[in-house]
Amino acid sequence: LLSVVVLLSSVVLISRSPTIAQEATPAADLEANKALAQRFHDEIFEQGNLAVADEILAPDFAWYNPPDQADPTTGPEGVKQSATDVRAFFSDLVLTDDDVIAEGDRVVLRWTLTGTAQTEAGPVPVRFSGIDIFRIEDGKIAELWQLTDDLSLEEQLSAPAATPAAVTPAA
Repeated sequence: LLSVVVLLSSVVLISRSPTIAQEATPAADLEANKALAQRFHDEIFEQGNLAVADEILAPDFAWYNPPDQADPTTGPEGVKQSATDVRAFFSDLVLTDDDVIAEGDRVVLRWTLTGTAQTEAGPVPVRFSGIDIFRIEDGKIAELWQLTDDLSLEEQLSAPAATPAAVTPAA
């Protein structure tokens, strides 16, 4: 009887054991993935080295901004055009990676952009942030989901509201 109880206890314990997690990604691969995502910011957008897009992006790369965008920016050529537009609008942009996290085939960058926006009303200093989630496949960036603090940027770009003159009641 004791052996049956021990056997049943073992079966119950085994059936309740947690599922074995998938193999961990080697640290060297995680570091290589982080470096790839950082090159996207540093070399393409901050330095303006557009040729890097051909080197680090998959041919069918897709960039979703906002993340649920139905028609993403695609391919290295789309990124080159976006980088050209961003660099023209923010003439002196600096991208700072505030956090870099890698897990499996994903890299998350929390970043801050500072620069001077070239608006119709004149130059406007701005600072705003965003979060990028990159998916790496075969040593290339395959996808990017990006969320930016558009409200903060819009507030900084908006002209200050005119202050109405004080109205003095008639005597």
